[in-house]
Amino acid sequence: MREPKIGMVYERSFVVEDRHTITFADDAMPAVLSTPMLIAELERTAREAVQGLLDSNERTVGTSVEIDHLAGTTVGFEVKCSARVLGYENGEIRFQVEA
Repeated sequence: MREPKIGMVYERSFVVEDRHTITFADDAMPAVLSTPMLIAELERTAREAVQGLLDSNERTVGTSVEIDHLAGTTVGFEVKCSARVLGYENGEIRFQVEA
């Protein structure tokens, strides 16, 4: 892997679909983007940020997440994700991700 530039930012968007929502929605709770799916989309954003730096036999995988999911997002809304490289050491990359 080539070393990523500290501070580099990658952005992507996705539209919330039924497959992204909580499974326990009912009349009292609307179907909104689930936290696990938000984390998956943020991890995808981080992976895509460094995809071009990986050798053909390399992949990335998240190992630690700290998240505050502050608002519900319903089906049809666009969510913009960003991943900023904060650090790189011994093959490990630290990101700040936002949606």
